[in-house]
Amino acid sequence: ITMIKGEQTKNKVIETAGDLFWKNGYANTGISDILKAADIPKGSFYFHFKKKSDVAEAVIQYYAHQTLDVLRTAAAQSTGWNLFCDSFLAAFQQELKDKSCYGCPLAVLGMELAFQDPTLAGEYSNAIANLKDIFAEVLEKEGIFGERQQKLAELSTAIYEGNLLLHRISKEQSWIEKMNQQLKAILSLP
Repeated sequence: ITMIKGEQTKNKVIETAGDLFWKNGYANTGISDILKAADIPKGSFYFHFKKKSDVAEAVIQYYAHQTLDVLRTAAAQSTGWNLFCDSFLAAFQQELKDKSCYGCPLAVLGMELAFQDPTLAGEYSNAIANLKDIFAEVLEKEGIFGERQQKLAELSTAIYEGNLLLHRISKEQSWIEKMNQQLKAILSLP
């Protein structure tokens, strides 16, 4: 499918803003930073977005789509929990090689926006809830249902986000391996 120039420009703004928000933070990224990094004129930005929070909302959808698609693909292709963990973590590690950003963009930006813009933070929270739902779906393939399924899906989300946070802080790849080990170990929990 061929995109028209306006769609290409809009996508370029979203991707550029997303990378800048993830690397530098939402508060530390101005519209002028986005314009410069995207190499577009001011009018092109304002044709698609009225203000920075509008592009931030589009960035939420961009990162939710990007992150959750990797997990959904792994979930659809996996017959069990361990294969799912290996599959999505392998895809995630490949993506990390291509970026200089660390951590989960949904959590990183959601934490920053929690006090700055509760509405946007709520959108990030919804995306993380979708992450938990994917974990629950794969746990169901393992024959885990009900309260235990929900408890393990919540724990999986915390393990996922916690290790990615530690990865962001330390920039050490070992946290990704630890995440894999910890996620696999949850099946032995009651």
